[in-house]
Parts: sequence; structure tokens; C-alpha cells
Amino acid sequence: MTPKWILGAVAAVLLVPAALYAHAGHVHKIMGTVMARDAKHVEVKTPSGEVLSIAVNDRTSVVRAKKKITYDEVQTGRRVVVNIGDGEDPLIAQEIELGPATKSATK
Repeated sequence: MTPKWILGAVAAVLLVPAALYAHAGHVHKIMGTVMARDAKHVEVKTPSGEVLSIAVNDRTSVVRAKKKITYDEVQTGRRVVVNIGDGEDPLIAQEIELGPATKSATK
């Protein structure tokens, strides 16, 4: 065995587990525009054009400018950032942050 091969194997054994653990605990967020909503879910269209259906439950909080507001203020056409926790299916909103109202959302 050559020393370079041994050094490469040792580096891989040490670095691969660290890379796998580095992603744990990362909060996933979805940014986009509200396309539809009801009491149990909100549909968000991302900038890439994908429409995601995200479940909403009694633990979902809604904020605007760092102040808590009601889910009723989440309206079609509003820009949002949705915290979906670890991002695993099913997608469940932990927090919905509303952006400023747009002209189409206020009409």
C-alpha cells in the first residue's frame, strides 16, 4: 500500500461521517407566493414555478414583521416564507412568515 492511498482512506473515514452530521438540524424554508389556502393546507408557488402543498396545523405560527398574527391573514397572492422543519414528507408548516402586501393581494 502506498502512503497516499492510506492517507486518502483515513481522510474519507474521518470526513464522511462529519459531512453527514453537518446537515442535521438544518431548518428548511420555502419561499414563494400563496396560490391557494384552506384550514388544513396552503399551496405555495416557488420562484422556479413548482407548486407545493404544505399542511397547516394548530401548532403552525404565522408572523409578519416579527409579530404573531392569525392564519386568516394568509391570503392568495401574498409572498411567504414557510419553515417546514426538516423538510421530510409530509411537509408541515411550523411557521409562515408573511411578506408585505402586494397590490393584487390587497384588491
